Order: sequence, then C-alpha cells, then structure tokens
Amino acid sequence: MKWGFALIGTAAVIGFGLMLAPGSAQPAKHDQHITDTFDNGLCARSDNCPWYIQQRVNGEVRADPVPERGGLALHALAGPKQGETVAKAALVARIAPAGTGSVIRVSFDMMVPHGRPGNSLQLVDLECADCGWSHNPGVRLYLRHGRLRIDRSKIDVARAWMNDAGPQMRHGQWHHIDYETHVSAGADGWARAFLDGREVVGGTGRTMMANRMKWIDRVQVGLTANSNPEPAELWIDNVEINVAAPVGKAR
Repeated sequence: MKWGFALIGTAAVIGFGLMLAPGSAQPAKHDQHITDTFDNGLCARSDNCPWYIQQRVNGEVRADPVPERGGLALHALAGPKQGETVAKAALVARIAPAGTGSVIRVSFDMMVPHGRPGNSLQLVDLECADCGWSHNPGVRLYLRHGRLRIDRSKIDVARAWMNDAGPQMRHGQWHHIDYETHVSAGADGWARAFLDGREVVGGTGRTMMANRMKWIDRVQVGLTANSNPEPAELWIDNVEINVAAPVGKAR
C-alpha cells in the first residue's frame, strides 16, 4: 500500500481525516493504521490520503528523489526562527481520538543532511486539536545535539525525558526511529523512543494534561518546529502510525 488510513476491525476506510467539535466524540474503540512511502508524491485532504494538511510556516514540504537511496521521500525544509515564530515543514494526520489506555506508535526513516543543524528540531507532535486549547497540548519527540528527547512542556511538565549518554544520530546517515506513547493523564502513562532498534530514551508519567485532555487526535511528522537561528533540512521516509485501542476494547 502506498498510503492508507484504516480503522482496523471495521469496514471503514477514512480519507483526509476527522474534524471534531470539542466534546462531540468518544475515544476510538478500534486499532488504526496509517502508512505512506511518498513514492507517489504528497497528498492532503483527498480520498484514501492519510494527511489532513501539509504544514508550511516559513517552510516547504516536497516528495523528492532520495540521493543514493531510490524512490521518493518527504523532503522538509524550514527557515530560521524569527522572533517568537518558529518555522514548520511537516505533514499532519487526523486520527480517531486515542483515549486513555491507547498506545500510539510512530515509525519512520530519517536523515539530517551534512551542514544542517541536528539540534532543536521537533520531529513528531502528538496533540489534542479538539480539546478547546489553542496551543494543541501534547507530547513531542525532538532532537537535542543529535540525541532524541521527549518533551512534555505542552502538557505542563517542565522536565523532558532525556538521555545525554545515549547515541547521537549522524549527519548524512539514514536512521530508523520508533516513538511509542501510552496515553494517560495518570502515573501509568509512558513514552519511549528507539534509534535503529535500540531504546535510547523514555520515562513514565502522564502523557496528557490532567482534567484538560480526553485524547490525542492529531499526529504531526516532519520538521514540526525549527528553533534554530539558521535553516533546517530533513528527509523522512516510510512513515507508519499505529494506534492500538485500550485492552478490552474491540480490536
């Protein structure tokens, strides 16, 4: 499959995503699966397309030929930070609400080209867009000096999950990333990230804002923010987003 968005266990195949008014839906009771290899180009808001929007804020996303790899991949380019405005070059998927007990896994291949920053880059953002909060609270995966970190500042937790002794990503080299989050506003929440099959960072604790979030319903992938004073560039390929419904729900 080139791209797709399915609620596993139902006959429904969803096109460009879901628009939900706050309080108008219930958490999904079925697994979800999204894939895109980008080999047929980029899409947005069309039938059988997993992406709701292509996000461009002083940035650009394209499906370009991959040097020395073959095929096409997502090519994200974002300008420097300007005042309080950060540049963005990402794709946004709307998923059926993933509530407490759900596990969201985002996997992809990525490469930072030589000469581009490998610091202060936000790669994945798991948000609640329909919770009634303008800043779309959620948990983010980002790069700090080439190391993966998990940021919870948008859900009012100041300390990030980090591992400053973990391996660094290498410029010009393709790496495989897996990012998993157990959705919860309690102490049983957790998130962890894997680099090339090895767990490199993680922690336990809440992954939603207590009493303010009911679910995660939006997944951003790409350069979801570039906080550097210089332009950033990133290649991403073979994206998979899997949402496992809570245990005991229909699968």
